[in-house]
Amino acid sequence: MLARILRLPLLAAAALLLSAGTAWALGFHLAETKEQLKLDYQVAVADHGTGRVTVVFTLADEGRLKPLTGVHLVVPANDGSGHHDLSLAVAMQREGGKRVARVHLTRELAERAQIRLQTSTLDGKQQPLTWYYHPIPVRTYLGKG
Repeated sequence: MLARILRLPLLAAAALLLSAGTAWALGFHLAETKEQLKLDYQVAVADHGTGRVTVVFTLADEGRLKPLTGVHLVVPANDGSGHHDLSLAVAMQREGGKRVARVHLTRELAERAQIRLQTSTLDGKQQPLTWYYHPIPVRTYLGKG
């Protein structure tokens, strides 16, 4: 009888204790320019004429974002909801002292895509449960391939 009475409060207390260690970090968009962040990168887009493009991202210096925790390709949804149609971590490979990533996608997705440089430090300083990202819109490089 006592077990039945205490079952719900004990389950609620256990759920509270188990979730106490879980916290979400806040991500902040960095509005500074490439030059202000002392970043050295290049973006090249090759249009294949088939409705598909290849984006080549070359990172020479992480600048004030050093060390980066990730490089992501993000395609925001068209509906303005803040959700993403595509979000993926991009693998960086070393080539000639620089880090390079290649992504192949449709031109329609590339027009909305961003390359996001993510870090948990800014100027070598880290805030608890905080991360930062610098977005690089791919559409500004579509005509320059």
